[in-house]
Amino acid sequence: MTANLVYYHHPDDDQFSLYFVNPDREAIDDRLESYDERTETRVRSYDLDEVVYVIYAKTNEVDDTEKIEYDFDVAFAEMDPDTRVIVREILEVFTGIQEEKQDEEGVPLDAYKNIELERFPAALDHVDWVKTVPETGGQLASNLVLCHALPNANHRTAFGILEAYLKAVDSSFELPSMVTDDYEWQAWVDEYIVDSKRLLTVRRNVGPFGYLAEYGCGTVRQKGGIDVPLAEYDLEMHRREAFVEYANQHVQRTTTFVETILRETNSEGLLEASSLRKETFAECLRRLD
Repeated sequence: MTANLVYYHHPDDDQFSLYFVNPDREAIDDRLESYDERTETRVRSYDLDEVVYVIYAKTNEVDDTEKIEYDFDVAFAEMDPDTRVIVREILEVFTGIQEEKQDEEGVPLDAYKNIELERFPAALDHVDWVKTVPETGGQLASNLVLCHALPNANHRTAFGILEAYLKAVDSSFELPSMVTDDYEWQAWVDEYIVDSKRLLTVRRNVGPFGYLAEYGCGTVRQKGGIDVPLAEYDLEMHRREAFVEYANQHVQRTTTFVETILRETNSEGLLEASSLRKETFAECLRRLD
């Protein structure tokens, strides 16, 4: 049993995630009263250096992705043509993941939030399309994960778009299998996934995590058994500073992961190759339609 452990997702229902931390029960009650009726909450206490209370909240109104309703036409109308093509490909990859989940396991893909299609254009705009293949590919995959626009499977979807990008660079490229026969991540992929999810969680939670550390919490545990050792992260940064710093670390980590993919596929020749521009990538996707 890990000492001084706090769960990031409620251990009885991972649809609820950590929202607020305080040792004062009255402060907890005041915060609970501030939420609107659409926000479901649960409170759990932890015996650290002193008793600390955590509010877990669930803000999404659907539990699986098949029930999500969204006006895609409105979002697409506001995108430039190249962005629209790439975003449509993102949605096709995501739809394929949904269908695979249903076909292989007979259950729908869980939804942890609503879809936010409007986040994708900014994510694509933050990609430097004039770098090396692993640098641009790393930024592309990382930014799609960081923008967290999908209700689930953001990593898997980003990998699908990364594969499409690498195939646009080299039509013979084939992404290696990233999952085992039991649908678990391959060991070499799992290392990246764990690092990525830790960075994403710390990036969004330096405030409450810093507060937990002050009261003796050593580890925050995410769903899937991913532990975040708080002492390994700088939790004293301002929230805006942390948002940028941990995003930069995520891009660097993802770029290293893309380099690993290229080596795993004996595609070392792409390590120093010039990347494709956004419009060229979009045109390659159009030709596939």
